[in-house]
Amino acid sequence: MAPRSAPRSRAVAPGLLVLAALAASLVYLGSLGPAYSVKGAWQGQPSTLKDTVKGDFGSVMEGLEPKVSFPPIAYHREGVALSVEDGRLNADYTAKLDGDTLLQLRMNDEQEWRASLRGEDASLRVRGQGADLDSLSWEAAQSSSVEDVGDVKVEFNSDK
Repeated sequence: MAPRSAPRSRAVAPGLLVLAALAASLVYLGSLGPAYSVKGAWQGQPSTLKDTVKGDFGSVMEGLEPKVSFPPIAYHREGVALSVEDGRLNADYTAKLDGDTLLQLRMNDEQEWRASLRGEDASLRVRGQGADLDSLSWEAAQSSSVEDVGDVKVEFNSDK
């Protein structure tokens, strides 16, 4: 008769194989390095969590965006100036037309623009949005001294 140890060794072999695989995985996972836990607090509204569950991550992402404020940056040369203020690019042009008349233009990256023409006793200011004439507005003023009346200032504008 043959000894009965052969079937018994077949039953123990799968158990040893599972134990060896478990030990190898523990060694592998232990070699990945330390894990860190960070304590923190969330200060949001409960409705934000409801929106997140529905798939709207906008409110959560707004809370994670950094609030950064850069100082204004400007470049000036011969009447032309380029500047960045509040995240907007501005282009300015200033020219002296004669002894007392000054022309100023300003436009930003959203096509908002302003122009002014100022003299010793008169001024004109115009502003608008791109080439849209419906958004155009203007103000004009003139001041003078009138005999027997005194100083007079007349102002006009495009308000209706």
